[in-house]
Amino acid sequence: MGKLRIKVRLNKYRWVFAVVVLTMIAVLFLIGNSSGNRGVAEEIAEQAWVMGPPVPPSYDVIRTEGEFGRDSNLRDVFMEQGFTPQELHYLVEDTKDVYDFNRVQSGASYSLEKFADGRFRRLLYNVNREKYVVVVRNGESFQAMAVERPVETREVFIEGVILTSLWDTIVAQGESGELVMAIYEPMQWDVDFFALQPGDTFKVILEKKFCEGEFLGYGEVQAINFYNGGKDFHAFLFRNPATGKSSYFDYDGKGVKKAFLKAPFKYDHRISSNFSHSRLHPVHRVRMPHYGVDYAAPTGTPVLASASGRVVESRYKGANGNYVKIRHPNGFYTYYLHLSKLLVRAGESVSQGQRIGLVGATGVATGPHLDYRIQDNRGSWLNPRKMVALPSETGVQPDAMPFFIAVREAFVQRLNQADDKIYMSGLEDNASADTAR
Repeated sequence: MGKLRIKVRLNKYRWVFAVVVLTMIAVLFLIGNSSGNRGVAEEIAEQAWVMGPPVPPSYDVIRTEGEFGRDSNLRDVFMEQGFTPQELHYLVEDTKDVYDFNRVQSGASYSLEKFADGRFRRLLYNVNREKYVVVVRNGESFQAMAVERPVETREVFIEGVILTSLWDTIVAQGESGELVMAIYEPMQWDVDFFALQPGDTFKVILEKKFCEGEFLGYGEVQAINFYNGGKDFHAFLFRNPATGKSSYFDYDGKGVKKAFLKAPFKYDHRISSNFSHSRLHPVHRVRMPHYGVDYAAPTGTPVLASASGRVVESRYKGANGNYVKIRHPNGFYTYYLHLSKLLVRAGESVSQGQRIGLVGATGVATGPHLDYRIQDNRGSWLNPRKMVALPSETGVQPDAMPFFIAVREAFVQRLNQADDKIYMSGLEDNASADTAR
């Protein structure tokens, strides 16, 4: 835990200056309060509050800076700087409505100031890159203020051509895996991310957040156009003006969320064996039906429920090994075979995308993989890769459709303006900031 001690001695002229500043603040505050427009006065007062109390002449200030380690806490820092357990107790109790200092975060940075005679002056604790908390002492009590740093949200356009996988294409552009997941979430019901072909393309309009020029992370994905398997798929974020609720809808205003996921994973995994009515069994070496799709994946890879439903079976069963069987509201069943670990029990309700098990090689298997199967309400086995996903139950309400169409058309126009220098100028201006990540 790195630390830095700094001594500051203020001369009498700076003390006089501080008194003048505080007097001006008080006057501005009274003027602003009486006029009903307190913006300027409040801002000046807050800045002075954050800076801590003025330092009298001939007093030194000792500042210690550092980061909290995995096993360190505020008590360790306080004790090391000579404060008493009672002072720490009062600080935690007096400021708990603003922040719980019993639970400082590992890796969070801080700055602790005290006078040369050992009295507490100020604590600045960085909650994250967007927010910090300042604690000062007021007589026998402590006061805290949470300060939000200004966050700038920029709308950007990103596009790419698939060569190997979506992950590789995104990372090659200097973006992170978070963007891959942001694209995956609204498109997972239409695009088979395990069967992407070289030449498939995507265009995305999304938000990026910056604080003081530093990239913080991705905001909402506004619109996506994904070209896969010779078809265009769209997802548009639309906020219903009547309800205020936001969701993703396809080009026709239908909800992008379908009855089943295309595959029960979140990441690219190789298909090692397809659905077949006559497959040479890798162990028994005879031809027999294979009513599922095998996804080769490392042992321990999370397996997701492809749709909401109720667990019918979750146990070990002969050649299937550890397996989960889920019954869905439409009467369909999904099966997940050869799991190394079961994460749900029979009778339990599960939601779409919930983890139900981990990939393994239990039962009859030549290596770690998932055998994923779908059975309809008549007992027939369906090819998971060819089954047409059932429509979402909800779409854009008729009275909101004109608003949706206007939003959709605006997004489509911008998605098709990849070479528009006016629209792309924001990206060019921000290139250095993005690269700085």
